[in-house]
Amino acid sequence: MKIAYFVNSFNAINWGGQATSNGIKYMLNIEYPNAEFVPLNLPKFPFNKIKILRKYYEWKLKNAILKDDKDTVIKMLKKMNIKENIFDEFTHICFNGEGAIHTKSGHLIRLMGMLYLAKIKGKIIASINQSIDLQDNHNLEVLVAKVYNLCDFVSAREIVSFEYAKSIGIEKVQLIPDAAYGIPRLSQEEIDTRVDKYNLPKNFISVTGSSFLKKDKKSILRVARIIDILKEMLNEPIVFLANAKTDIWIAHKLKNKYNYQIIEPPVKYQDAMAIISKSKLVVGGRQHPNIFAYEYNTPYVPFGANTIKNLGVGRLQKYPLEPIGWDSPKEQIKDAIGTILNSKIEFGNVVINNFKIFG
Repeated sequence: MKIAYFVNSFNAINWGGQATSNGIKYMLNIEYPNAEFVPLNLPKFPFNKIKILRKYYEWKLKNAILKDDKDTVIKMLKKMNIKENIFDEFTHICFNGEGAIHTKSGHLIRLMGMLYLAKIKGKIIASINQSIDLQDNHNLEVLVAKVYNLCDFVSAREIVSFEYAKSIGIEKVQLIPDAAYGIPRLSQEEIDTRVDKYNLPKNFISVTGSSFLKKDKKSILRVARIIDILKEMLNEPIVFLANAKTDIWIAHKLKNKYNYQIIEPPVKYQDAMAIISKSKLVVGGRQHPNIFAYEYNTPYVPFGANTIKNLGVGRLQKYPLEPIGWDSPKEQIKDAIGTILNSKIEFGNVVINNFKIFG
């Protein structure tokens, strides 16, 4: 049993990507201890700067998949830097959907082509998804449903994506929580050892960014407004947890104004989890820091993202607060913070009962 694993996010700067890949590998090793697990680094998409050509090849690939035109699928994938023999040495495919199964993804159609190719080659495929959010784009819904119905196993990590997947015709989808829930918890001793390296204040609030934000002035003002509200209400030191390029950019733009501590790459997800476990509160729209917060019984105030992912994360947890819009009125944001801090939150235990994705 030789498993090809992609999207490979082990070396991503994003803590969610790191946690997802490590969680998947950990659980597969438990269920299939004799399997060989091989992360694949995919070749770069060759048309990033020639968008018209990229869209043309994507259109051709999509239509070829829908028509079961296998020769054209192979031909178009070759144009997209994917060789026909990419999966020949493997028996099984573990596809990590990561953040790619939504309309804003630049890789969705190529990834669907790769899964279709794997099926042409007779491979056993398990598709492990975070959010599935195609925002009623019928053409993409039909494509993803067709390819996923060819797979041997499909899962979504939260209720909103699970129900959406069923509604667009993905027949065999199962609900399995995010792989980050499968990672063994850090001991208190390990938490203390990791956190001590950063010389953090005794009490602090962790702030994160969001995939909703961009590298622009408007996003800087949005984050600044949240920090101002936190300072007005709580007057506690802020620690900015920045693990995506946009978050890092915003964090450094505001550092002189607020003089906070920034935690950023090359810091790894284990240290981020430890820091979050010590936080008084986590505030922001990054899904995995919010998952880490829940896992370590730290209250969090969720904000919106570029898909339904944060809504789904909270509903799976039965969390008492749904994501707030970044442009919500100040009083609504203050009420949300106050509600979370003054509530006795019942943190449950989100469990992955088994990970027998290959039977």
